[in-house]
Amino acid sequence: MGQTSGLSSRLTLDTRRIRDDAIVSVQGDVDLTTFGAVESALDAARVGVTVLLSDVREVGFMDTSGLRLVISEQQRPEADGYRFVVVPGSGKVQRLFEIAGFTGGHPLLADPRTEPAAS
Repeated sequence: MGQTSGLSSRLTLDTRRIRDDAIVSVQGDVDLTTFGAVESALDAARVGVTVLLSDVREVGFMDTSGLRLVISEQQRPEADGYRFVVVPGSGKVQRLFEIAGFTGGHPLLADPRTEPAAS
């Protein structure tokens, strides 16, 4: 069972472990006021994982602070030995990823039907 944190009416986080993989589901807005909570959830979830998946399908809004967090997380696995992937979100969030160069087929983006990978 996952840990759910109802941080505010604007953000809810749920962390689940499946074998050696972790899924951090984010619901609400990821912006300057909430990205620290998302970052903390990802920090806690990455310990001992093979795959760290951030599911942002329920994110209605993400600003550049959220995008910076995703880019930072993308760079960590190379040194720490796990794979970081994102299940992309709504049209607005997807547009932010496209502007940043994370388009279909990019290794950062996951298909929710196939992630996390079996360990």
